[in-house]
Amino acid sequence: MQIGFIDFSKEERNKVLATLKLLGVQTALDELGVGSIRDAYSDILFPGISTIQTRAKYFVLIPYLFEKASKQKLSNGNEFHRWINDSEDKLVETLLRNSDDEETGIIGKNALRQKRSVKMKPSSIYWNGLRTFEIVRSSGISLSAACNVAWSEERKNDETDIKTDGETFDDDTAGHGNMVLFSPITAESDFVKTASIELTIKEAKFLESRILNATMSKNTLLSYLLKNKMNCNSFDEIPTVDLPDIISEDYQRAKSFADFIIGAHIRYNVIFSNYEDEDMIFEFNEWRTEFISKEFDLTNILERIPCNYATAKFCKDFSSAVHKNDTKAIDELIVAREKAVKGERAKLCKPKEYLYNYDRPVHFYRLDYRFRTAKTIIADIIKGLEGYANV
Repeated sequence: MQIGFIDFSKEERNKVLATLKLLGVQTALDELGVGSIRDAYSDILFPGISTIQTRAKYFVLIPYLFEKASKQKLSNGNEFHRWINDSEDKLVETLLRNSDDEETGIIGKNALRQKRSVKMKPSSIYWNGLRTFEIVRSSGISLSAACNVAWSEERKNDETDIKTDGETFDDDTAGHGNMVLFSPITAESDFVKTASIELTIKEAKFLESRILNATMSKNTLLSYLLKNKMNCNSFDEIPTVDLPDIISEDYQRAKSFADFIIGAHIRYNVIFSNYEDEDMIFEFNEWRTEFISKEFDLTNILERIPCNYATAKFCKDFSSAVHKNDTKAIDELIVAREKAVKGERAKLCKPKEYLYNYDRPVHFYRLDYRFRTAKTIIADIIKGLEGYANV
């Protein structure tokens, strides 16, 4: 089956490409439509982080590219944007050449080997994070609008019409100097020739400061882990003893929901296997025994975040059926929920079209709320602060 979309704009196109990319990764599946809850807690705990980010270095490379682009003789904002994208493609070779062979996360590495470029550029992938950490100072400005601003600043235009995502950006200082767009960070050398994927000490200190002080990221689990240099192995292993109360409460809510919803995903696989996967049947029974032995406050979890009625009702009905040990009601709920979420693509409604894979059960993993990406970003910054990166 081929999937298509109408190409309304570059930014809309990138959003769709990001979604399609995630559909190819097992951890992105959301057969039961709980992604809104997962994403809401991800934004609370790890703001500015997305699952398709790879390394912290890109948070400084993009401002470097904007600074360099502003010195070019470009015709307009669109050309400015194209120059940024072309330069991102060229940086792939630089990063590969100057980084250790075992380094991962260089965007475009595989594409370069195939003599092509990636469609999703780092500037698009990291733009929301740049705004969240106030590296880009204007929280509502889009990437394309920022390119227009940077180009017009170069032309000394004091009045620039800046269009942002869904609103008009009306800042009197917008046309007065490139530093309005970005918090000050300047490359220490000719980065287009010398940059590696690792952070320098200066870059690490800059990112640490931004994450610890930006309005949306300070006082979050992300900033706490970074401030205390805690590079934990997994989301579940984060120590809660010294966590500030509000962070601890949000972490416990998220963890409790992960403990809960994995049961629904396990049961999904029991149904999908036509009740023949004995391992999943065992897993579900084990999960239910443990789950009903603990206190679980679903209302507290859902009241903390925006949650639509249908999603909240499914969670509440599933919890009730589990406590009643009503497997018929549980299974009917799961089948109906997938049909409501996926429509004609619902696997459980088409057993002859979709084959169950015993080696790859659907969504058989716990939610970690983008922790794995956050762990990489934190590790990069800690390593840079310790001085192991190239200076």
